[in-house]
Amino acid sequence: MTNRSLKSRLASIRRRAQAASEQPLPASVQAYLDGAPNASVPEPQPSDRDGEDRRRFSRSRVKSELTMRRIGGFNLQVALSDLSPGGCNVELIEAAEAGDSVIARFPHLEPLGSRVCWTEGCTTGVEFLAPIHPAVFDLLLSRLRGRDAET
Repeated sequence: MTNRSLKSRLASIRRRAQAASEQPLPASVQAYLDGAPNASVPEPQPSDRDGEDRRRFSRSRVKSELTMRRIGGFNLQVALSDLSPGGCNVELIEAAEAGDSVIARFPHLEPLGSRVCWTEGCTTGVEFLAPIHPAVFDLLLSRLRGRDAET
């Protein structure tokens, strides 16, 4: 990358971070952070289609990036193509193996312990060890989609 493109990317990241910090948190997210008793994660619903789709959560298409790291490896920015409260689909730089432990890091969230469920070349399905709370997931999704609109 050239120095000019690095400066442009850094300026874009600063604008997004500044805009995100100025937005108030939705009431459901604030209630979750305050430990309100109604802020529990609902049980995942199994698929109605037997054998066709074993996902516990519905996926949302999103074109963005996240930081991912294999245990003992380096942080890498990877392309994100879909996301659910239980996992995501990413394009890794090098192939991974099912069962590999990884850490996924989204902007403004704590790192998520994860594991690789499946791979097809560098396309990889990742399952979060603990699902993202629905209110936090909705906020994350809106922020990631907002980032797409800016780029």
